Amino acid sequence: MDRNSLIGLTLIFLILIGFAYINQPSQAEMDASKRQQDSLALVRFKNDSLILATQTQQVKTQNATVSAIDTNAIANSFGTFASYASGTDQLFHLENDQLKIGILNKGGRIAYVQLKQYKRADGSPLVLTDVKESEFSYGFATKDAKAISTKDLYFTPVISADGKKLSMQVKLSENQMIEHVYALNDNQNMVDLSINLIGMNEVIASNSNYLDLTWRHNVLQQEKTHDAEEKTSTVYYRYANDEPDYLNETKDGKEELKTAVNWISYKQQYFNSSLIAPQNFENAVVESKLDERKKYVKILSSSIGLAYNHEPKTTFPMQFYFGPNSYKALKNLNVELENIVPMGWGIFGWVNKALTVNVFYFLGQYITNFGLIILLLTVIVKTILFPLVYRSYMSSAKMRVLKPEIDEIKVKYGNDMAKQQQENMKIYRKAGVNPLGGCVPVLLQMPILIAMFQFFPSAFDLRQKAFLWSEDLSSYDSIFNLGFSIPFYGDHVSLFTILMTVSTIIYTIYNNQMTGVTGQMKIISYIMPIAFLGFFNNYASGLTYYYFLSNLFTIGQQLLIRAFVDEKALHAQIQENKKKPITKSKFQQKLEDMARKRGYDPDKLGK
Repeated sequence: MDRNSLIGLTLIFLILIGFAYINQPSQAEMDASKRQQDSLALVRFKNDSLILATQTQQVKTQNATVSAIDTNAIANSFGTFASYASGTDQLFHLENDQLKIGILNKGGRIAYVQLKQYKRADGSPLVLTDVKESEFSYGFATKDAKAISTKDLYFTPVISADGKKLSMQVKLSENQMIEHVYALNDNQNMVDLSINLIGMNEVIASNSNYLDLTWRHNVLQQEKTHDAEEKTSTVYYRYANDEPDYLNETKDGKEELKTAVNWISYKQQYFNSSLIAPQNFENAVVESKLDERKKYVKILSSSIGLAYNHEPKTTFPMQFYFGPNSYKALKNLNVELENIVPMGWGIFGWVNKALTVNVFYFLGQYITNFGLIILLLTVIVKTILFPLVYRSYMSSAKMRVLKPEIDEIKVKYGNDMAKQQQENMKIYRKAGVNPLGGCVPVLLQMPILIAMFQFFPSAFDLRQKAFLWSEDLSSYDSIFNLGFSIPFYGDHVSLFTILMTVSTIIYTIYNNQMTGVTGQMKIISYIMPIAFLGFFNNYASGLTYYYFLSNLFTIGQQLLIRAFVDEKALHAQIQENKKKPITKSKFQQKLEDMARKRGYDPDKLGK
C-alpha cells in the first residue's frame, strides 16, 4: 500500500469517529428511552399474567366441573350411600397366637390372612390370602332403584377396648346401619363374623328377598411344587345333614347347590379357608377354575344366597376357619369339616381313621422325630399283619412241596387243561391244601397299603418335617437335581424312591423263588417296580420311606418264618393228610361244581 492510500484510509476512519461522536444521544434522550423500554416490559408482564390467570381460572373451572360431575355420578349410582362411596383404602388388624387378620375398610371385609405358626416352602410368611387375591361382598337393590354392593363402600372402623373385636360400619342414620362385626378367640383359627342390617328394611327394595354374597379366593402357592397343590385344591361343601362333597380336583368344575348349605371350604394341599353358617345358607353356586397363567394354584369362588326377610334388624352369623388340614383339629369343630382331608373311600378310609390316624397322632404326642414315628408305625402295622404273612408263607410252602406232583400231572396230561385241573383238585383235596391260601392273606394286606398311599401325601403333620436327607417328608426328597426333566420321571433323583424300588425287586426275586412263578407273570413282577420308580419319584418321601421299611420288614418276617419251618416235615404232614377222610371246603365244593358243569364227576376222579 502506498503513502497516498494510507493517508486516505486514515482520514475515512477519523471522519467515522467524528460522526459517531457528534450523533450520540444526550442523557435526557437515554433516560426517556429507558422509561419507554420499562413501560413495554410492564405491559408484556401484565399481558402474560392475565393469560396465566385466565388459564388457571379455566383449569379451576374444569376441575370444579369434573368434581361436580363425579359427585353427581356418585349420587346417581349410590343414592343414600353416596357419602360412603369414596375414601382411602386402609387395613385394620386383629391378631392372636394363630392368626393375623387384615380387615379392609373398603368393603368391610377380611382381605389379608396370615397363619403365624407356619411358613411357605420358600421360608416366607404363610399368607393364605391378600387384598388383590380375594373378594367378600354382597349386593342388593334399594328402594330408589340403586344397585349397591358392599365392595364399593368405605366402612368406618370401631375397635373394642381389648382389641379382639372390630366393627365395620356404614351408618346412614342413628337407626339405619350396615355393620360387620369380627371377633377373634385366643389361640384358635376361627374368626366370628356377624353381618347386621339395622333399619335397612326402609332402604332395601321390598322385592329383594335375597342378598347375593360373593366369596372369591385366588389360591396362592404355599408348597414346593405348583402341580402337586393344583391337583389337591378344590371346593368342598356340605349340605345340611348330609355327607360333604367336592368339585373335581383335576379340571374346572361348577355345581349349583339348590338346598340348604352348612359350609363351603376352599381346600388347598395342607391348608383351607372355610366359611361356616350355623343357621345354614339358603343355596349356593360353587366353582373351581384352573389358572392357565399358573399365577395362582386355582381360582375358587362361591355365589351364596342369604335369605332377607325385611325385618328391622337382621343378623347373619358366620364363622371363618383359616388353618391347617389337621384331621384331629377339624374333627373337633363338629361340622364334619375333617372330611376335606382325603383318607380314602370305603375300607381304606376305615383303616386310616381307625388305625393310622390314631396311632400316628398318639406317637406324635411323645416323639418329635417323624422319621421315627413312621418307623414305629411300620412296626405296629407289620406286627398286626404278621398272622396274614405267616398264613401266606405256609400256603406257599405247601404248594411248593406239592409242586413235583403237580408237575407230574402236567407232563402226564399234556394240553388237556380240564384233566389237569381235575387231577390237581384231587391232590389239593386229599392234602387239605387251598391253592388260593397264599393269595387271600396278600389281598387282605392291600387295604392297609392303599390306605397308607392315601394317608401320607395328606398328612399335615409331615409338612416341612425333615428326616435324614429328606428336607420335607410331605414332599419328594432329592439327592441330585438333573437340570432337565425326564418324561414320567422328573428332574431330580429321589433316594427313598430308589430304596423302595430296590427293596421291592429283592422281595420280588425272593418271592418268585419261593412260589416258582414263571413266564409272563415273572416278567410283569419285575416290570412293575421299575414303573413305580417313575410314579413315586415325585411323591411324598414319607410314603416311599414307609414302603421301603415295609418291604424290609416283610422280607425279614419271611426269612424268620423260613428259619423255623421244616419243609420236609411239612411234606410228611401233607402225606398224612392224604390218608385222612376228605372234608370239603366251600372253595373245593365250588371247584367240583364247576367240574360237573363241564361234564366231569369229581367223586369218581377221586377214587
